[in-house]
Amino acid sequence: MVGRGLGMTTVLDGRPKSGGLPVPFVCEDDDGALDHSHVVKRRAILCALSRICGICGDPLTRPIAFFGPDSEGEAGLFTFPPMHVSCAQAALDLFVPIGGSHLGQVEPPLRWTLLTTGGFDLVRPTRRGGVVRFSPNSVLETHAIE
Repeated sequence: MVGRGLGMTTVLDGRPKSGGLPVPFVCEDDDGALDHSHVVKRRAILCALSRICGICGDPLTRPIAFFGPDSEGEAGLFTFPPMHVSCAQAALDLFVPIGGSHLGQVEPPLRWTLLTTGGFDLVRPTRRGGVVRFSPNSVLETHAIE
């Protein structure tokens, strides 16, 4: 993919922007509020149940990608919803070099894990207000990204 502007790829170009940067589907609430550092719970559940991408909001195809800090990769539980492999790579290519609070992370991870899988399970919170998580199954590949 060829980047344009701030290095955005065509995968991210159609998304609403905040601070000049595209905001993933799952970081936009139903009222249109945009927050790079926050995964909207309702949208995260929608991504899981409707099998749509957390970055672009389009239907998922296999393989499916997940990313998050190394700690999430090691635990096999991700906060950011499933996404297309191309969307995951485009988002990481844009946001990792910038650092800061992006991709549902309040603090920028020192290392990211990018994982591809054939499927996943939605892990609902055990208490009200808890975080929704995603557990990949049938893992195909795992990559560390710095």
